This record gives sequence, C-alpha cells and structure tokens, in this order.
Amino acid sequence: MKYLFMIPFWVLFLPLALLAQEVMPAANHPEAYLPSLAGKRVALAVNQTSQVKEEHLVDFLLKNRIEIVKIFAPEHGFRGDADAGKHLGDSRDAATGIEIRSLYGKHKKPTKEDLRGVDIIVFDIQDVGVRFYTYLSTLH
Repeated sequence: MKYLFMIPFWVLFLPLALLAQEVMPAANHPEAYLPSLAGKRVALAVNQTSQVKEEHLVDFLLKNRIEIVKIFAPEHGFRGDADAGKHLGDSRDAATGIEIRSLYGKHKKPTKEDLRGVDIIVFDIQDVGVRFYTYLSTLH
C-alpha cells in the first residue's frame, strides 16, 4: 500500500523565511518614489498607518517639497480615530490645512470634481489584513 504524505506548503519555505532579512515597506525607500512625485499635484489615500519610519507620509512629503493638494480618507478616518461605521464628513487637516475628502458612506470613490487639479494619487495604507475589506474597498 502506498502512503501519501502531506506536507504543509509553508514548511517548504520555512528555511527561506528563517534566512530572510527584516521586511521594510516600500514607503521607507523614498529614493524610489520621490522623483516621480516632484513637480506633481499629489492626492493621498492614507490613514494612520501611512508612515515613513516614524513620520506620517503627509509630513514626510511636505518636508520633501511635494505638493499635496488633497487627502482621501477611508472608513475610520485620516487619523484612524473614528469608530467603525461612523460617517465622516469632509474637512481640512488641522496641522497642514490640506483638504480631506471622505471616501466612506455614500461617497465611496473620488468624483471628477475631486480629481480636478490632481496629477497623481498615492495609496498608502499599510495595515492590509487587519481591516482587509474596508481598505480593499477604498483601493477599488
């Protein structure tokens, strides 16, 4: 009689995982993306996880003279402090004065008017897997 052994798929890659170096988000490699943003009017789809090392992406980009014209906020808000399901209206970021457009509730995607004056949108929400449906929905 033949025996069939089943080995979990992850076991095959365990040695590679043990040898792997620290995982670093692409956001921590600004030399790869700052040139693409220079001279552009940038909109950001971000939340509290949008960090470059210990600094929020908004602050980091402003320090690097990137023009941010709008912030699109998912459920839970730009700062991540809103309760699930709470309707958030549009506002301005108190620290920078940048317009924040909510992408939650009836307004689930940017309108043509929202995109007027925007050259590029950067989507940087790093906690995929925690609130996978919420943020995947925002990305779509």
